[in-house]
Amino acid sequence: MDWIQKIAHLCLFFLLGQAVHAQYQIGMVPRVSPDRLVYQKVGYTEVEIAYGSPAVKGRDIFGDLVPYDKVWRAGANNATRVTFSSKAQFREGVLDSGTYACFLVPKEEGAWTIIFNREHKQWGAFKYDSNKDALKIEVVPTIQKELTEQLTYSIQQTGYQKGYIMFNWEYIELEIPFETTYLEEFIQEVESRAAQQPGYLRWVVFIQGAEHLETLNADSSIAMSWIRQAETLMDTTSEWNDQFYPRDYVKGHLYWIKAKLYARKKEFSKALSLVEQLKSLEKPFYYRRKNETEGIDRAGKKWKERQGMK
Repeated sequence: MDWIQKIAHLCLFFLLGQAVHAQYQIGMVPRVSPDRLVYQKVGYTEVEIAYGSPAVKGRDIFGDLVPYDKVWRAGANNATRVTFSSKAQFREGVLDSGTYACFLVPKEEGAWTIIFNREHKQWGAFKYDSNKDALKIEVVPTIQKELTEQLTYSIQQTGYQKGYIMFNWEYIELEIPFETTYLEEFIQEVESRAAQQPGYLRWVVFIQGAEHLETLNADSSIAMSWIRQAETLMDTTSEWNDQFYPRDYVKGHLYWIKAKLYARKKEFSKALSLVEQLKSLEKPFYYRRKNETEGIDRAGKKWKERQGMK
């Protein structure tokens, strides 16, 4: 009977082990390194990072718990996952929209390697396949004075088109800058919205779009094209509702943006002529708008000085 009892004990041990494993897998037993999710919109691009967040717990991390020169999951549990809703430009190349596993190769000296891999559904880095790498980038770590106990990712926006991912753990900080296709998407958005509007509102969309490009010091040829389309619509459309903005207000706004676009091309005489048109409107609402008069006059004075220097 002894052999029967031994078999029974082995079966019981096996079943209990399977039950505990199943509980862990379905989340009944919380993970020691909790799952975290960080999200940020940079321009139009949605960026999301899902990762397991281990703690230092008095251990030596890099070079010990996390060996140098070996591919690491850049977190705990599943491979760290990074998702971009549209293309992201790094110094070393472009990532198409999608979800990637993010791995890290720490180095004792010099730049660390960050790997974006197309196989994002994997546990740790045990089945890492370099043939599925989408992009590798190099980042020099910064040594911090204060300890970061819990591994943390954050995403920061530094402009409509630029942002960076920040990694902090133990005394290591990695800043990973990237750029989005914001301008390309913004141009498409303006064109799409303008096409959906009736004629008497379409010119307003073009004006606002041109102003944004001018503010960003972006593509002036597209901004000027939009302004010219707005002028044509303004001259051919009689329908307008003055309830919120009088027609001359919007016209003055158009003249001011066009003047700034000409000034950027150093065509100061055309820019100054538009400023005079703005001021001489029957009802120069835009020029008299609070905080605008001084700025317009100051710009006009500067353009006159620069015109004399040419």
